[in-house]
Amino acid sequence: MRRLISEQCALPRIRAEIEIPGGAPGWLGWLVATDPEGAVVGVAAGGVPVPGEGEVYALAVADGSRRRGVGTALLSAATDRMRSYGAHDQRVELPAETDPALPFYTHQGFAPLGPTRWSRKV
Repeated sequence: MRRLISEQCALPRIRAEIEIPGGAPGWLGWLVATDPEGAVVGVAAGGVPVPGEGEVYALAVADGSRRRGVGTALLSAATDRMRSYGAHDQRVELPAETDPALPFYTHQGFAPLGPTRWSRKV
């Protein structure tokens, strides 16, 4: 999650994305999960870059919050947003064939499209 925050959730990048007039095509923004004290415990980002196809761009949960439903809740919220924009399929690309997130995505119903691309019906 630290890598995701430093690379993809950096304030300059978020500021640039927010300031795009009318938003970027297909970009649905960031979702953030916090604990009761307000600390960030997870983030997700996604969009519908192609009609009918949602894409999970990023999903990360802090080590101490894993296996507590945070990732499932973030993915569910992102999926609902994608559906409201017409997505009937959802895709994710993992950095490697043996990515540690693979069991999470297969448990969520994603099936392989290739070595690092996964998809499911929503």
